[in-house]
Amino acid sequence: MKTLIIAVNSKYIHAALAPWYLKAGCDAGCGEVNVEEYTINDTMESILGRIFAAKPQVAAFSCYIWNIEYVLRLAADLKKVLPEVRIVLGGPEVSYDAEEVLEKNPFVDYVLSGEGEVSFPLLLKSLRESSRVLKEIHGLTYRDLGRILSNQGCTVVEDLNSIPSPYTEEMLGALGNRIVYYESSRGCPFSCSYCLSSTTSGVRFFALDRVEEDLDRLVNAGVRQIKFVDRTFNSSQKRAKEIFALILHRYGSGTSQRNINFHFEAAADLFDEEMFKILEQAPPGLIQFEIGVQTTNERTLELINRKTSIKAVFANFKRLKLAGNIHMHLDLIAGLPEEDSLSFARSFNEVYNLGPQQLQLGFLKMLKGSKIRKEADLYGYRFREYAPYEVLENQYISFEQLMEIKGIEELVERYYNSGRFVQTLKWIHTTMFPAPFDFYTGFLQFNKERGTLERGISSRELYNVLQDYLKKVLSESLWPVCNDLLKFDFLSSDNTNNLPSGIERMVEPDFREKCFAFLRNEENVKRYLPNFVGTPAKQIFKSVHFEKFRYNVVHHVTNYDVKKEETVVLFNYTDRDRVTELYGGQIVEMDSKTFVQE
Repeated sequence: MKTLIIAVNSKYIHAALAPWYLKAGCDAGCGEVNVEEYTINDTMESILGRIFAAKPQVAAFSCYIWNIEYVLRLAADLKKVLPEVRIVLGGPEVSYDAEEVLEKNPFVDYVLSGEGEVSFPLLLKSLRESSRVLKEIHGLTYRDLGRILSNQGCTVVEDLNSIPSPYTEEMLGALGNRIVYYESSRGCPFSCSYCLSSTTSGVRFFALDRVEEDLDRLVNAGVRQIKFVDRTFNSSQKRAKEIFALILHRYGSGTSQRNINFHFEAAADLFDEEMFKILEQAPPGLIQFEIGVQTTNERTLELINRKTSIKAVFANFKRLKLAGNIHMHLDLIAGLPEEDSLSFARSFNEVYNLGPQQLQLGFLKMLKGSKIRKEADLYGYRFREYAPYEVLENQYISFEQLMEIKGIEELVERYYNSGRFVQTLKWIHTTMFPAPFDFYTGFLQFNKERGTLERGISSRELYNVLQDYLKKVLSESLWPVCNDLLKFDFLSSDNTNNLPSGIERMVEPDFREKCFAFLRNEENVKRYLPNFVGTPAKQIFKSVHFEKFRYNVVHHVTNYDVKKEETVVLFNYTDRDRVTELYGGQIVEMDSKTFVQE
């Protein structure tokens, strides 16, 4: 019997995890089992054609909110061209209403609810051996003589170390250049009402020696990013510290050559002094955190059963940021109970002003099986009845207000999260818009009028749109400052030296010759460009850039102030910050042997 486990990922850069767990649990008694990975951006015809060519007897699909509609259409077509194939569905999107899935989709033969590492191999063996009984497979819903039968409950693997590692040579060979998902635990100690972790209790852990072995395999395979999917990685502080220490010890040296980082979803209020001491030793860019704030509204936190101290979250985040070696994301969710538009704006301003590298705005999804979905009537929720079940409105916030936040989300993604406008945005918020939400509200309206919100625009056009808006709201005397900040931001993030239209450049006769003279001075190279010591000036010039500014924008980087002071800034395009992904700029004096670096 030939089985295909089919993953339909949201993006090519993401590698599936669940199918490889299922395959790893299958032995010779299951027959031939293979994994195929696609994305929702692949054409249905191409995927269908490849599955048809393989002629499987069993086709199993992992189902999530991002692929369920795609999978159901694909499976329906597959059943038409291969009538004898048995369709198996699993995953969170079918685990909580398995009987309904079978009722509505006659082409589906089996649904496995919960974790399938044990139940899936049992199902395959039962399909090969008539002596095996389907009713003995926990979490299985199936058809029998026209009836739909369900072995109640979602399967949970109590001993995680009993299931084989999915990181086999075959999986590693199929990875390519993609992000790898990794779990060192399953479950969550918390019960946030919007999360599926609230449907189970407790946390189960993989043994530390297994974690170490898996990570070694992944690092040695040349993986660029290992993304831990533990719901709250540091729910056990002791264990989290052990894994952090392991990563620093084994992979903390030579990481610039490996170019790898480890991403964790963490609860910032659970960090203690010992953990800070460990994390502060990490090389820049090795560790990345995603911290779910969700809201700063205390009443809302109470209603969604989210047990967290916002004060501790903010204090600990500031300490991590001060260390400067960890890339950090903060998350907010719009549409939560008792969070109206004013409350969300407060949450946005408070979190934005912390200055994370990424601010992710999410919108509440009423997931199947979640507590908040069961409480939908209590808060007047209206939401999409199809995946991803996103909220449309509730009694606290209207559809129109949520759509405005959607527009702001897009602008935050384009401008703040792109990292291309760091210093310009800092200056905007310290001089004109101390409440960032107000800036984005006005900028949103401007983009709507220009028609730039509903279409994709290039990175260069982003500068043009922002320039036009700032010229509209700025006094004329402030534009030269803004010009220099935009210029500095562009040169910090783009090594082409080809400024976007509208950004003015200071022109000085013989400036190029002065730059070469600077690079021919060995003391200059030793101090400012030590990685180029012994390199001819002509060769160095290809990898660096000198730019004149009317204002001291480098000073602004740390002091949030811009002084009128002509400066020359040197950008080294071979040296990119691993946390911010930006090129640093340092002030140099072209006509003196005394040089100042800030």
